[in-house]
Amino acid sequence: MGERYSINEREERVTAKFFSMLLSCIIISCSGSGTYKINVEESGTKIVTGRFNSHLLKTDVDLKGWFDYNYKDYAIDRSQLQAIDSLSKDVHYVLIMGTWCSDSKLQVPHLFKIFDSTKVFEQKIEMHGVDRSKKSDDGVTEKYNVQRVPTLIVYKGDQEVGRIVESPRETLEKDLVRILKK
Repeated sequence: MGERYSINEREERVTAKFFSMLLSCIIISCSGSGTYKINVEESGTKIVTGRFNSHLLKTDVDLKGWFDYNYKDYAIDRSQLQAIDSLSKDVHYVLIMGTWCSDSKLQVPHLFKIFDSTKVFEQKIEMHGVDRSKKSDDGVTEKYNVQRVPTLIVYKGDQEVGRIVESPRETLEKDLVRILKK
């Protein structure tokens, strides 16, 4: 037979569970990760759609493998970091990627290593995942006219000043500096 509790003990347990659930909801809502969905294909590939942040890529057991490998493997062009740092003050970024896409798996960890080495904080980066047809429920690809992923869009205020699509022309650092100087 089940455990027996007095009325006071039951009230305390219910109250504790309520506050535990409330705290979990507060933590999730304050995480800033946005609203996203994860679909798993038969092959095991996780496809993240919607708005999320790099924390998911750094902690999800299936995503962190490629993220960590390509993050650690990237040799930053340190000669460009000061320029990126000083030119990024009034800038925000929109990053659209596919967790299934080889270019995204390579370039996105490189971008975050650059951002982590400068003062480009996560709050300045709006990141969205798309499915293989480059769509998500939030309509981000239509809003930003994205054809390929990853696409990094650089904004100064409300004005788009440039994009890096799929791969950089030179290096990510040099392309960022070129865009940020506009």
